[in-house]
Amino acid sequence: SAKWDGCSHVSGEYSTRRQNGFVPGLYVVTSNIPGAMRNRDGSLADRKIVCAHQDYRTSGGSVVIPWAQFDKRDGNGGGFFDWDFVDSQMKPWVSRGQVVNLLVWPAVQKKEQLFPNSGSATPDYIMGDLNMTYQCPDGSAQGGNSEGIPLPMFWKPDVYEKYAQALQQFVRHYEDHPNVNVFRFGIGVGAESYPGNGATTPTNYCMDTFVNQFEGATYEERAMNAYNTWSEYTAGRVRAFRRFSSKKPIVVTINDFYTLSSISTVKFPNMVATEATKDYVVNGVQFPRLGLGVQGATTGDVEKYDKGGICYANWCRIFEQARDLGIPLQLQTPLHSGVNGRPGPWQSLAACQQERKNNGVYGCTNTGNMVDLIEFSLSVGVNMFELYPYEWMVANDKSWSNDPPELNWYETYSEQYGKALYLGSNEQLVPISDEAIVPTQSPVSNEALVPTQSPESGEEFIPTQSPLSNEPLVPTRPPVSGEDIVPTQSPVSNEEVVPTRPPVSYGADGLLSSSSHTVNITLTTLVSLVLCLVLAM
Repeated sequence: SAKWDGCSHVSGEYSTRRQNGFVPGLYVVTSNIPGAMRNRDGSLADRKIVCAHQDYRTSGGSVVIPWAQFDKRDGNGGGFFDWDFVDSQMKPWVSRGQVVNLLVWPAVQKKEQLFPNSGSATPDYIMGDLNMTYQCPDGSAQGGNSEGIPLPMFWKPDVYEKYAQALQQFVRHYEDHPNVNVFRFGIGVGAESYPGNGATTPTNYCMDTFVNQFEGATYEERAMNAYNTWSEYTAGRVRAFRRFSSKKPIVVTINDFYTLSSISTVKFPNMVATEATKDYVVNGVQFPRLGLGVQGATTGDVEKYDKGGICYANWCRIFEQARDLGIPLQLQTPLHSGVNGRPGPWQSLAACQQERKNNGVYGCTNTGNMVDLIEFSLSVGVNMFELYPYEWMVANDKSWSNDPPELNWYETYSEQYGKALYLGSNEQLVPISDEAIVPTQSPVSNEALVPTQSPESGEEFIPTQSPLSNEPLVPTRPPVSGEDIVPTQSPVSNEEVVPTRPPVSYGADGLLSSSSHTVNITLTTLVSLVLCLVLAM
């Protein structure tokens, strides 16, 4: 595979122009998870990924980093943080001068996502305590009874305090790296905001398991307690991420999550978006907004939205209202696209593939046609696309021929897929004259992201008392206090241990003290420096 060059005709000078502190454009998802082959020198070997990597329209890759791969603490004050794995996974992109999105997973969604010889994505000092774990069926079964994998109880203070410390160390280590684009931190499994595969909606196969981790005399009481606890935990994590005051944008994912059918489907994603983008000021200091991401977008959303309906996790309306905030608005599909689109009404996927002579998974998928999705997504403000390598294969791979002829994707679809990829590329999204623009005035008001009387529930995205401010994304980097590192309603303190290596120190809030990292003096942080000096006196 190292000699294969079926996509070399699209290689050329790539574009990584920054705007508002990040690089909009096209990124290869799953670029390093298990199954993505490497050569002995660490370079990419997977044919599909190489095809995307070579393309001049590609700005970089999204790289998965399991929490346990860099957090080598023992939970009792010993241990250290190790960055070798992170650096090795970034190498193929960095060596070409491209950028990476670093996705930290506190836990995997299913067994297939475990890295070889690595064990759990969650550190052993968490997973070794059975009081801190629970177990769902394996997500690959989607309702079956196959053996699951243990997951941490993310919402427990002993878990999320350690995770917050690790993430702050991660930010401080990589926020000045020139090839790092954005961070995307998981709040639940993967880089998502839900507690487990199959624990997102009331009928999911793992929802009962999740709900029964909480107290209540009846199932309904336990389910409401589970929803409230997870919502409070998630809001606390979003605020904690904002208080990192990262120099590079941090992105959080909006997901569907509700434990009872009586709970609005838009309530949870609207809450996450509100916490990520509303004014957040403590002691006169405003913390930077977070970017927003969706990982389940399909052309089904396009059809719904065009008819006045609600997209998955309400992402279409949320993005449309946040498009002028100067933050990353990232989109990923649940699976690669299908050149012939989605199954028709009342038609199974298998029937769709058979009817259209698509002998395989490439012709007809629930994701739909990528051309349609990219064009729509750009219209509602998406500025970062994390796409599966297959999209580049359709557009670029001249040697990808199949029998029968209707399966020759390149010959039939390369032109339209290539044009769609160009529309989402950095070169197209960031003209040279627009590079490094920081918004000074946001036209976004405090209007709801769903209508005041939503057909779903009437839940609003932005409370009227919390209008979105016009402050740019540039962080002020004040000294971090303990507020909001745990949800405000939690009585648990953030007292934490100090790793023995490297020499760092934590404050009583469980985060790094100001002496544990260096603040670089630039024009954009001059005000921040003055603030820090005044507060330190």
